[in-house]
Amino acid sequence: MPLELRKYQSQDLETLRALIRDPSLAGELDTLQGADGIERKLADPYHAAPLLTLAFLDGTPVGFAGAFILTSREGRLAVHRVGVIERFRRRGVGAALHQHVAKVLISFDPGIGKEAMGAWQPSPEADRFAARHGFAHARWFWLMERTVGPIAEPAWPDGVSTERWDGSEGRARDMSDAYNDSFSKHFGSPQTTPETTLQYLSRPGVLPDGLRFAYRSGRCVGFCRCELFEGRGEIAVLGTTHDARGIGLGRALLRWGVRWLEAAGAPRVTLVVDGENETALRLYRGEGFEVARTRHIWTRPGPAGPG
Repeated sequence: MPLELRKYQSQDLETLRALIRDPSLAGELDTLQGADGIERKLADPYHAAPLLTLAFLDGTPVGFAGAFILTSREGRLAVHRVGVIERFRRRGVGAALHQHVAKVLISFDPGIGKEAMGAWQPSPEADRFAARHGFAHARWFWLMERTVGPIAEPAWPDGVSTERWDGSEGRARDMSDAYNDSFSKHFGSPQTTPETTLQYLSRPGVLPDGLRFAYRSGRCVGFCRCELFEGRGEIAVLGTTHDARGIGLGRALLRWGVRWLEAAGAPRVTLVVDGENETALRLYRGEGFEVARTRHIWTRPGPAGPG
């Protein structure tokens, strides 16, 4: 059967939605499910729209590939995502999609120093795919879920006040500054700007009351953003600046987020954490979270990388 690769266009939205909802892909792509799951990702300022590609066999849509591009502490990073419906695998579709996106990436952003991809485990197919395309183990990420009883009310440290997201440029600047401080040493975390932060928080599905900022002496020193997906709620991001650690602020923000998700009716309360972030792991376990799924992350040098 002839394989056709086609750049995604806006009229392909329902085609892409049908691919992502296929049972063989839905578990890997659970954050894209629901009424506006895809729209959230397409509106992400880090989504490299020119790279999103659909694959067709004899006119039947069978897969997709794309990438997100971040400027991290390690330089420019491209995060690949490839999905092929199970009954059309082992025909070279995934390889063709990935190679096409990688080729377009070179001209689209030749400054990429590192490329990454990931998959929920167990996934022998993904393990083999990563190895065949030159990716090597980088680390493990964990999806943690809270299964114990009610969480305690947040105890805000002395001198800390909280505010909600109001859609303003000032609040976006506060979060950008606090985020860059909080995640300055974290693997793959983007260096944000007020502009990208405002764009990110203006996406479909971002709920203003699901985002809480912590201020001390007029400066934003922490934040917690919650997100609702189909089947679960997530502490999507939680951070505290380096000068506001060790005072219980992270625990207070976490408790606030859990209580918000529960009040919003989330059937499960989850979060994703770097498996090497021991400080965060101690906090989450201490508040009743346990590992539910493991995500393998692989990396390889990009066009501007070594070699």
